[in-house]
Amino acid sequence: MRLFKLSLQYEILKIMLEKETLVFEQNLPELIKTDLSKFVLIKDEHIIGTFVAIFDALKAGYEKFRDQPFFIRQVLPAQQPLNFANNYLLH
Repeated sequence: MRLFKLSLQYEILKIMLEKETLVFEQNLPELIKTDLSKFVLIKDEHIIGTFVAIFDALKAGYEKFRDQPFFIRQVLPAQQPLNFANNYLLH
């Protein structure tokens, strides 16, 4: 049952971050030119900023959005399937 609950929560977060994923994909070519290897923080349709360290991106996201979901992804030519959301939503 716990596995099902986590799977369902993951799917909900994936849907919630659909806009952010699209913004990331649309801006990726430019981000690769300007911010390669950095971490980009996205909320809704807005790129909030780019950060050298993932911890800085997470800190900014938690400070600005608290219990709302936000999206962080490293800017790389080949993407790995990693999405971050506020852990508050997983409880």
